[in-house]
Amino acid sequence: MARSIVASRLDYCNALLHGAPAATIVKLQRVQNNLARVVCQRGGRTDAVPLLRSLHWLPVKHRITYKTAVLSHKVLTTSTPPNLHDMLTIATPAEPMRSAGAPLLFVPRVRTEFARRAFSVV
Repeated sequence: MARSIVASRLDYCNALLHGAPAATIVKLQRVQNNLARVVCQRGGRTDAVPLLRSLHWLPVKHRITYKTAVLSHKVLTTSTPPNLHDMLTIATPAEPMRSAGAPLLFVPRVRTEFARRAFSVV
């Protein structure tokens, strides 16, 4: 029960955390580590990395990257939600490349650090 409640809160909108300060990621990682210890019924000083591997859980930083990639793939393949689909622009290279079958996305230029966290840039 605790796992489902805490893990669902950890996953909730974590794609928005891409580019968040390291201190925020560290706090969330600490929560995930403690959750792994509780689920595996281990003590507080147990190393959490092997526990995360045994549970097949990605570390928070990688979860954020994974969720962003899944969301981007979903938007590109299904065109829904339309507001996110409008933010993505498929780039057309000047010269044909070997990877021409894979869609490449255009990354807009931004000036601020806050703008680097936008979905269209990430």
